[in-house]
Amino acid sequence: MQFSQEFHHRPIARQRPKRGWAADMEFGMRFIAKILASLIILLLMTVSIAIILLHTRHSAFLVNTLIHHLSDTNFQVTDVQYSLQDNPRHLRLIQPRWQQQGHSEQTAERIDLWLSPKSLFSEGWHFDSLLIQGLTVDNLPDLQLESGTINTQRLALTNLNLNLPELRLENARLQLDNWRNSQSPWGDFSGDFQLTADQMLWQQQTLDKLLLDGEHSPKGWTFYGLSFHWQNADFNGQAEFDTDTHHLIVHQLTASGLQVDEHFPLEPLMSLATEARQKALSVEIRRLDILDGSLEHNHYSINHASLALENWQWPGEVWQQKDARLSLGAETLRWHDLLLENPLTELHLTPGQISLKGFSARLLEGYLRTEATLTPDALLLHQLELKGIRWIMPEAIQAWLMGHAEPQNPLQQQVDSWWHQLNELTVDQLSVGYSQITGTYAPLPFQFSDINLEGTGMVLLHEGQPGLWQGEFAAGAGFTNIRQITIRDPLLTMSSQAGHWQLTRLTLPIEAGLLEGKGEIQLGEAGWPWQLKLSGDSLPPQMLSQWLGLPLPLHGAMDIQTQASGLGQFQRGLAYSLHGQLEAKFRQLSLTQQESTLMARWQAGDKPAGFQPGTDTSESLMPVTLSPLMIQADRGRITLQPLALQGPQLHAELQGAWDLAAPADSTVELQASDGCQQLTKRWHSHQQETRVSSSCERKSI
Repeated sequence: MQFSQEFHHRPIARQRPKRGWAADMEFGMRFIAKILASLIILLLMTVSIAIILLHTRHSAFLVNTLIHHLSDTNFQVTDVQYSLQDNPRHLRLIQPRWQQQGHSEQTAERIDLWLSPKSLFSEGWHFDSLLIQGLTVDNLPDLQLESGTINTQRLALTNLNLNLPELRLENARLQLDNWRNSQSPWGDFSGDFQLTADQMLWQQQTLDKLLLDGEHSPKGWTFYGLSFHWQNADFNGQAEFDTDTHHLIVHQLTASGLQVDEHFPLEPLMSLATEARQKALSVEIRRLDILDGSLEHNHYSINHASLALENWQWPGEVWQQKDARLSLGAETLRWHDLLLENPLTELHLTPGQISLKGFSARLLEGYLRTEATLTPDALLLHQLELKGIRWIMPEAIQAWLMGHAEPQNPLQQQVDSWWHQLNELTVDQLSVGYSQITGTYAPLPFQFSDINLEGTGMVLLHEGQPGLWQGEFAAGAGFTNIRQITIRDPLLTMSSQAGHWQLTRLTLPIEAGLLEGKGEIQLGEAGWPWQLKLSGDSLPPQMLSQWLGLPLPLHGAMDIQTQASGLGQFQRGLAYSLHGQLEAKFRQLSLTQQESTLMARWQAGDKPAGFQPGTDTSESLMPVTLSPLMIQADRGRITLQPLALQGPQLHAELQGAWDLAAPADSTVELQASDGCQQLTKRWHSHQQETRVSSSCERKSI
């Protein structure tokens, strides 16, 4: 811009001296300016002196005095270091010690403060970063400051030792973003956080090598990394928590080497679960992995297991899961008395249904494989395969299955309870091969070897009622022994269509004889009417004592014909409907005991049952004759026609009557004579009467 000639050469006007208020104002402004200049010079001198003092041994004294005048806290440091060249500015307090009235003294190794000059113009104390190293806290201090008085973009505590009743930390490191003091003893923060500790004691549990890395916002918490060592196991995972909905999402949690035994602290976990329920906390486990875990309990155990759980909802029950998946593999698994080796399974849980995608295991010297679908009241076995099983059935289980005893152990109790809750049971494909089962229970000892079972489309339980409602079934075996009667290669086939259950073939090669039979039952009709036909040729008469309990130790052959019918749905219906007859004819009979021995046993016996195992022999001692056996049933009343035994000297007759509707009225009578002694024995109303007389000695005994 060019200036005009008039501006450069204009004569300067002579100033007139000021008069009155103008002169006074000019004097006042000059005075104020001098005052301000003096204050600035004084402030600069003070700052300069303070800075100079900070470089001397008086720096600690200066800071201690300043804080003493600004706060009622007794605060002291041994040394002060600072840097005004760094941006932000840096101040270090060496070995600070402070104490509030009524609280114990707190110490730290050092405190580092970083702040920008612009923060000096903000209300309160604002720091870019605040680092406290070597702090030991026995109680949380009450700053007694208005919330937000102290602010820092990052708060860091290193070599922290926290000793509180509810929480202990050893050699911890804590970093918080955007921290400020508040009414909470811990203050408030938002943004990233990180916590590491050599050891943490919380809820009476010790966690080693703790690491927490995440972010906090008003909406909740996000844990990008979580790891610790607890109960000899290593844990790591990621999670997030929504404070508004009280919903915790576990994105991933892995536990390696977890061991649960009788010393495992279940009570604290149960307390946490109870507290979580009271606070309406919900948990979603999207992925849980347990690697090389072990569980030991009185009733069950599992060793070297690997488990994976996905999409589990808590506190939802098993039948309430939306889309949960569980897979499990282990070296061994024990459930009560049942031991499984190398079990492997996969489950898919949806509302009201559990799909067993596959289960396999080695057990009882064989292996099991199955697939199934379960609901609260139904079990659908799509496939069930058992091969090479060898099981000696415990006597308590056999007695329970026969109805002679109540469930004796938790396994039996659980199965019994589950069975009574079940309404439907189906088996699409059944295959059992090369298996063996042995029972040692005295009332019914047995052994089945080389068992082969095949079934397709079977409905075995319908609306809580057992039976073959639908499907095909076949059973065979090699060597079989039931109460010392040997059966070789037995065969059984059955089929059912819409509740019409038919015994299409029954073939039992019993020693040198053969027993065959057919039958049917109408499960779809009221009362379940049934009928059965049996025919036997050259059967061993030992069946009378071993199976029917008749006290006749015989050897030879017998032919039988049996037909019976009745109602089979309920015991009471059978007691009033049983109708039929059994006829047996005998050939080539011999007693397997001496007549005198048999007479003595009849006298001592307390019930009309068979003889002790091993007393019979295949060696024929003496020939006898036996009248045909006739048993008739009419509306539940069973009559044994007189059965006469005739030997060289022994003569005996057995007859009886049973009422299924009134078992107490049943009567069995045995009369025997060996030429010298006469025996009369009667069983009635669970009591027995015995009369023995001798015609040779002419004396009653």
